[in-house]
Amino acid sequence: MAALILGLLVSSSKGTYDRVNILINEAAANTISLDQMLRNFGPEADPLRHTLLERVITIRNDIWPEDARVRTKGSDALKNESTILSLTKKIATLQTTDPALEQMRNNAIQIAFNLNRERSEVTVESTSKLPWPLVVIPIFWITFLTSVYGLFAPRNGTVLMVLFFCSISIAGAIYLICEMSMPLDGSIKVPIQPFKTAIELISK
Repeated sequence: MAALILGLLVSSSKGTYDRVNILINEAAANTISLDQMLRNFGPEADPLRHTLLERVITIRNDIWPEDARVRTKGSDALKNESTILSLTKKIATLQTTDPALEQMRNNAIQIAFNLNRERSEVTVESTSKLPWPLVVIPIFWITFLTSVYGLFAPRNGTVLMVLFFCSISIAGAIYLICEMSMPLDGSIKVPIQPFKTAIELISK
């Protein structure tokens, strides 16, 4: 029963981690697609591409500050959020008489909307914590059971070794549960590579 509960909690935390990881990958892919569309508009879209690059760098600094050269303060992040919201309006002001470019502009607006939505979803998913009773109660239960087993077990090296490795295994499972339920914090974070790739491609 203890293994079943720990397995369900690990599975739930892994689901949260995987959802945030998918959103991060989608946001990076949409960012690259948006930049490629803006390139087709020529020099008039260069300021928008620069704004997009700043947005990606800011997100990188917020989520992975240990990998950032310049760390963004809270007020700067809010200012950049305002820039993000205005990016869609600026894309809509791009003028063109080419039907293909007009369709591409409409697609770029939709991708910009998706980027804002994905940023909100990442924030919501990463801040939804596990209810503390789901962690505290199994810990108390397993601790009590282990203490009872140790109390009535014969005192020899084999029993001590088994109980020690059981405790390490349970502690490792609880560590995974706590870490994967916070995919943007702690030691087990979503990988930064998608945003590194996006920054490299947009900077060209």
